[in-house]
Amino acid sequence: QILQHRREWQADVEIRQGTLHQRGLQQNFQELRKGLDMTEDYLQIMIESLEKKIDVLDQVLELDKRQIAIALEQPFDMEKYDKTMDEKGALIDELNKLDDGFTSTYESVRDAVQADPKAYADKVKRMQDLIRMAVDKSVAVEAQEQRGKQAMQSAVNAKRKEIRTIKVSNAAATQYYKAMSRINDVDPQLMDKKK
Repeated sequence: QILQHRREWQADVEIRQGTLHQRGLQQNFQELRKGLDMTEDYLQIMIESLEKKIDVLDQVLELDKRQIAIALEQPFDMEKYDKTMDEKGALIDELNKLDDGFTSTYESVRDAVQADPKAYADKVKRMQDLIRMAVDKSVAVEAQEQRGKQAMQSAVNAKRKEIRTIKVSNAAATQYYKAMSRINDVDPQLMDKKK
């Protein structure tokens, strides 16, 4: 009876150990699956970050176009120009934050993606496409910035010319008034006293 009891006990222990082993494998599998889900989540965050970056670059392009139009307006409105510069500065700050977030997120998933590239191929492909689009937009922004710089330089040159013209006009007016004041100041010796 003791032997029978011992065999049952030993079988029970083996079943429990098997169950524990099975639970351990299941837990390891869940942790592994959770890691895959986290990597998937991070990759999705990176995709959304790139999409947001493209949207912000589009906004920067629109502001650049508006700045060029403002620079070409006569008379030049410095207040409007400064306002667009402030708006563009806020967008550039947002771009920098997006880039920093993308880089730090990439650091978190780089090893997992490199270890199993096939598991993430679709998301990586989508990111590559978005990165190409973002680079194209960045190049367009740089070109637009150059056009904006040239338009602003033209506006500054026109303003300088206007200031020079005003200075010349003021100098001519001053000379005229001086000349006129000399005419009205007739030397009393020249005046006819016979009247």
